[in-house]
Amino acid sequence: MKLFLLGILLSISALSFAQSNFQKGYVVNNEKDTLRGYIDYKEWDLNPGKIAFKTDLDAGIQDFTVKNSLAWAVTGLEIYQKYEVEVSMSQVDVSRLSVGRDNSKAKSVVFLKVLQTGKNATLFSYTDGIKQRFYLLEKDESIPYELGSQLYMKSKEDNLMVTDNQYIRQLGLVMTKLNVGTEAERHSLEISNYGIKPIMNAVAVINEQQLIKTNKNSAVRFFAGAGLNMSRAHYKGDTPFALPGAESKVSLMPLITAGFDLFANPAIGKLIYRAELSLLMGKHEATIREPSPSKTYMTHTFNQFTINITPQIIYNFYNTNRLKAFVGGGPGLNFSGYSNNKTTLYSNSGNETELTSRKIDLEKFNFSFPFTAGLVFNKKVEISAGYAFASPITNYSSFSINMQRYRVGVNYLFGKL
Repeated sequence: MKLFLLGILLSISALSFAQSNFQKGYVVNNEKDTLRGYIDYKEWDLNPGKIAFKTDLDAGIQDFTVKNSLAWAVTGLEIYQKYEVEVSMSQVDVSRLSVGRDNSKAKSVVFLKVLQTGKNATLFSYTDGIKQRFYLLEKDESIPYELGSQLYMKSKEDNLMVTDNQYIRQLGLVMTKLNVGTEAERHSLEISNYGIKPIMNAVAVINEQQLIKTNKNSAVRFFAGAGLNMSRAHYKGDTPFALPGAESKVSLMPLITAGFDLFANPAIGKLIYRAELSLLMGKHEATIREPSPSKTYMTHTFNQFTINITPQIIYNFYNTNRLKAFVGGGPGLNFSGYSNNKTTLYSNSGNETELTSRKIDLEKFNFSFPFTAGLVFNKKVEISAGYAFASPITNYSSFSINMQRYRVGVNYLFGKL
């Protein structure tokens, strides 16, 4: 099983180096010519400074940056336009806040992401390694300005943070100038936070329009499946079942899984936040035999039924419509019940058996640390293999029983992605 998992990981790594995600789009060069073709679309956490472009899928790659292009777009998904703007440098990381206002700015030529267009204004966003910012370009103006928001410490002595929401005043002034917005809409702006949704709502009021959702892909996908759970109890410490001659059998039992996936970007589908519920079963038996002539042996048996809840991060290293290859992992929360928890001592010389039930107390809750790797075919069928590092199911100071699990399974995926 370990070799199988290693093989999947190596295969995925090899695929990921060669993978790209070219989608239909266009680039406007410095001569204002529109070049239509394909752009390598990625999950950009920060505004990209460079994109890869092809005139057709078999052509060579051209790189476009702020030096040789004015704008570019991935059709139906994202639009970026080049501007030279003032970028605020104040921090949002609490550990790095300035004492008093930090009004420092830097002029930069960047690609701004278009969030909304309308008859009165265009809204952009720009994210770098410091923070996310929003920019507004008013009608008949040529340069966008930043919608400001700043967090700073009041003084060195007072452990008090101050928030200056300049964007509320800025957007309020635009509403007043254009005579738009109801009292309720203005109040909603005044109590808003510096986030994409409330600012887009405010700019929609400025543009006297309703926001329209253009993303056809669902951000949520559900799944259900079944598989095989392979588990073994490992005994350590001051117990006969940890001696060199002891044997612990591997349990092979079915498992059932269900859950849902939340996509960071449904249009790409590479980064996925998964919540998985699994039902696991195991029948375990450990044996230690004494050498002749006594021929005494001892066994410990227990059956385990576990409800496992695992939040995971899944990443599709290879990501096409027909085939996806992924790895993932996250902490597992295990809620277990037990039966047939017995320790048996058998002596052949006296032909006697001593049976003790529940001599070893087993924990009803424990953490595990599983990871998984697998493939998805045609966005519907997922096959995977997983491994969970050994986690203790006892709470003794002198010895422990650690549960180690492998699993293989098949899931059916429900969703539009």
